[in-house]
Amino acid sequence: MRPEDPSRPVATGYDGSAAGEAALRWAVREAQLRYAPLLIFHAWQVPLPRLASDPPVVAAVRHSAELVLRHGVELAHDMAGRLQVQPRLERGTAAGALLMDAWAAQLVVLGTKAGNGNGDGGPERMRLGSTAVHVSSHDPRPVIVVGPGAVPPRRVVLVGVGEEPCSRAVAFAFEEARLRRCELHAVQTCAAGEETWRETGRRFQRMMAPWCERHPEVQVYTRVDQRPPVEALAAATGGSALVVVGEPAAPSLGAATQAVMHGTSHPVAVVHGTARP
Repeated sequence: MRPEDPSRPVATGYDGSAAGEAALRWAVREAQLRYAPLLIFHAWQVPLPRLASDPPVVAAVRHSAELVLRHGVELAHDMAGRLQVQPRLERGTAAGALLMDAWAAQLVVLGTKAGNGNGDGGPERMRLGSTAVHVSSHDPRPVIVVGPGAVPPRRVVLVGVGEEPCSRAVAFAFEEARLRRCELHAVQTCAAGEETWRETGRRFQRMMAPWCERHPEVQVYTRVDQRPPVEALAAATGGSALVVVGEPAAPSLGAATQAVMHGTSHPVAVVHGTARP
């Protein structure tokens, strides 16, 4: 995977919420690591269709949106004063703005809500909104989804590896680990059985070898797990800065990827397509 063009921005959406601020903080860090500009989107719509042609209402809604976007820009400058920030105000949906108007970005960062699966105060999990689902399904660029409770980046990037030996997800995970100067943990699942486990392990090592040779500065740990992919990744997420999962091609967001996104409080990167080491 070739290094991204630093002139291409990192894009994020900001709506003034806690999830939006968490995504903004992550996006600022991504832009700093890549020496890239930061593109901040805020999309606005008149809430009632019958008022969409009422000039005073439209002006008031737009003004409110401008204030939200201005606050996002101020936050970004507070976090990284020298960062080049490009605000973008768009009328329409957030998903539409990010998919249609952020085409030049190298990476998209989105916020999402947090909740828990049983409603009894258990561990927080992501609660995906329509924007996160739609953009991560359709965008061919890497999309990182960040919950409001995301902890500061730790020293591990985790990637779930499938049978495809040219995964862009693996390439992206190596790049993130290189930029963050942290370890990369790669997990592949297989069916139960000692012989199957051993053969999968051998194939896994051969598949990872070219990536390790290209990135000798990244310390890599591999593991073959006989549990289902969601359980295997969930068991390995402790201490992770980022969980990276791959999808064959956009538009796609498989059940396993959605389960991983719903089942963790860690930021999750969805990466479509393939690339050669």
